[in-house]
Amino acid sequence: MKSQIAYCSACDKDVRIVITDEPSQDGHANLHDSEIVCLEIGETCTGSLCPIGAAPPAVMAARLVRNDLQTMVQPMVSAMCPACEKVTGHLLVGTADATCVECGVTTARSALGR
Repeated sequence: MKSQIAYCSACDKDVRIVITDEPSQDGHANLHDSEIVCLEIGETCTGSLCPIGAAPPAVMAARLVRNDLQTMVQPMVSAMCPACEKVTGHLLVGTADATCVECGVTTARSALGR
């Protein structure tokens, strides 16, 4: 993975991003290409689409979880996940959503069993 600094027009500041590695071999499985992952996604995001990664904040949070890139920047809560039905950590995304760090499902904060 390659770490960089990029300007985010939604937050109006420089943010830390990671460009994930491409798969190491060709195959028949559905392999993803490299992705841009913002390490500073969270409460301060103002848009419905991340201008750096061209994805909604919930998708960017799922990329963080999938690539095991959660950082101390993102606020987390512990709550019952409706998808995996156990108490897990949830990465808070914007003001309305949270992504489970175990299963990667994004849920409305109001649906978390807290």
